[in-house]
Amino acid sequence: MAALLSPEELENSRVAYELIRLKLRVPIIHYLTDIHSKPLRLRWRQLHTESPPNGKLPDSVRSFISDVMSVANLSSFVALYNRLDDGDGKSVTASMLLRAWKMHDRVGSGDLDINAAWYAIRDVRAKIVVWQRCPHCQAGFIYEPNESHARSCPFCALSRRR
Repeated sequence: MAALLSPEELENSRVAYELIRLKLRVPIIHYLTDIHSKPLRLRWRQLHTESPPNGKLPDSVRSFISDVMSVANLSSFVALYNRLDDGDGKSVTASMLLRAWKMHDRVGSGDLDINAAWYAIRDVRAKIVVWQRCPHCQAGFIYEPNESHARSCPFCALSRRR
C-alpha cells in the first residue's frame, strides 16, 4: 500500500511539477524541494516528451547577462521576489520562486528564463552580485562591474533609448 503524503508533501510535489513544466533544471528543483532526482527526471520526460537537459549548470547569473534588457528583466524579477518574500530574506524557496514567477509573467515583464531568475535571486541573496539602488530613478538593479551591461541602471539606460 502506498504511503499517504502529508499536505506539505503534496504541496511540495505540486510546486515541483509546476517548476518542471516551466523547465527549471532538475538539480535546482531537487535542491529546492528535496525530491529525489529520479522521479523529477521521469516527470520531465512525461511532460516534455524529451529527457531533461544534462550538463554543467552555470556558476552564476553572470552567464545570463547578455544585454541591458536581460539585466532589466533579471532585476525586475529579483525586485518582485524580494517584495513578495515573507521569509528570512536569505533562502530561496520553491513556492516563493513559483509565486514570483507567476506574478512576473502576469505583469508581462519581458522574456526571462526561470533558470536565470533563480540564479539572479540566489546570487543577489548570497552577495555573489551586488544589489544596488539607482540614484536617479531609485530602482533596485543587479550591479556587476565585470559585465559591461550591468555597470549602471538598466532602467535608466532603456528610458534614454526611447
